[in-house]
Amino acid sequence: MTPLTNSIVRTAEGEADLFGLNAAREPHAFASVAMRLSTYRKLNPSPLEEMLFFDHPSGRSRVTMAMRWFKEHPDAGVAGTSAPPR
Repeated sequence: MTPLTNSIVRTAEGEADLFGLNAAREPHAFASVAMRLSTYRKLNPSPLEEMLFFDHPSGRSRVTMAMRWFKEHPDAGVAGTSAPPR
C-alpha cells in the first residue's frame, strides 16, 4: 500500500506547491527551497525510487514545476514587480 499512498500524497503535495506558487508568485524562492531540501533528500531519484519511497515531489520535480510556472508568468518573482494573482 505504501507506493499507492505515496502517490496520492505526492499528487496532493504537488497541487499544494502549485497553490503556493500562485499565491506567493516567487518561483525562484520556491526553487531555492527545493534545492536546499536536497541536503537530506535525493534531488533526482529514478521514477521507481520516487514512486516507492517519496511521499512528496522530488526536488527535481519541484524545481521543474517552478520554472515552468515562471515561464508562464514572466512578470512574477522579480523584486518590486510582483503583481497580485489574477
